Amino acid sequence: MNPRTLAAPGLLLALTLAACASGHAAAPAPAGRFTLTVLDIPDVQRGSGLALVMQTPGGHTFLYDTGNGYPSPTNATGWAADHNSGRDLIAPLLRRRGVQELDGVVISHAHLDHFGGFVWLVDHVPIRKLFDPGYEMPGRATGDYSGELGLYTQLRERFKQRPGAYAAVHAGDTLAWDDRLTVEVLAPPKEFFHERHPELRSPKDPPAHYLLNTNALVLRIQHGQVIFLLGGDIEAEDQQLSLLPSVPAAKLKCDVLIAPGHGIHALKEFAEATRPKVVVASVFPRYAKGIPAGKVYGAVGAKVYVTGIHGNVELVSDGEQVTAKPQRE
Repeated sequence: MNPRTLAAPGLLLALTLAACASGHAAAPAPAGRFTLTVLDIPDVQRGSGLALVMQTPGGHTFLYDTGNGYPSPTNATGWAADHNSGRDLIAPLLRRRGVQELDGVVISHAHLDHFGGFVWLVDHVPIRKLFDPGYEMPGRATGDYSGELGLYTQLRERFKQRPGAYAAVHAGDTLAWDDRLTVEVLAPPKEFFHERHPELRSPKDPPAHYLLNTNALVLRIQHGQVIFLLGGDIEAEDQQLSLLPSVPAAKLKCDVLIAPGHGIHALKEFAEATRPKVVVASVFPRYAKGIPAGKVYGAVGAKVYVTGIHGNVELVSDGEQVTAKPQRE
């Protein structure tokens, strides 16, 4: 497919849509380029799942969330549906790319569809540093949420015990990952978002779910003229009431958006504020065709990929343009 040239903030963004076979094996990241791969997370009938593998121009490797991994005492492998994204998706990709250790792992928030893979990785792959927002939910979590929040706290403590191996980061912080990248934290603020708005919530959306989603880490990564926005898991109501009022409008403009809330929580006002050219939503096939991301972000001119349809989506920036390579067209 021929490249299409699209207008983007501060540049003409040449977006090459390359169809790849379903057995596509990712090549090593090109020297001097920034590569971000959004992994297609299998449906384990829980959560939704998000895992990004990032390789910087200087050759460093970082993760932003690590996909699913629900401990299960009844499964012989110890994992629900015999799946852990760290073991089954991330580690094989790192091996194919010749990566033996991780420079850092970002956990946007403490839900197992975002840190489940980390539960396995922490014991099998050297990890230099953990980044998260340091959020502790006020009050008691009920049901399964109590167990997963407690599990993440234990993992965080392991990194806190190693000097320099843990950082709680918040809006306004910058992360020194690579001389050719500018990595900024846009949310949550250091004081966190506390507005609960229970009147807007479904009975199936308790505080242990939506408050953690609201305070998930949002990152802005700039490589040359190309801007990536990693939107966390913030729900539509909180994009409107918390995120948009707290972040300068100029910081939200981007070329590539990893859709907040898996693309399920797609908000017109957020789409208009970000105006991305490429959007990737990480969601299972059973949700993929019904989510609003395609319509909402398509209305502002974005090309929208959904992992449950397109498989892994690799995005490669040379600092002037970005190439999108879906596993399945």
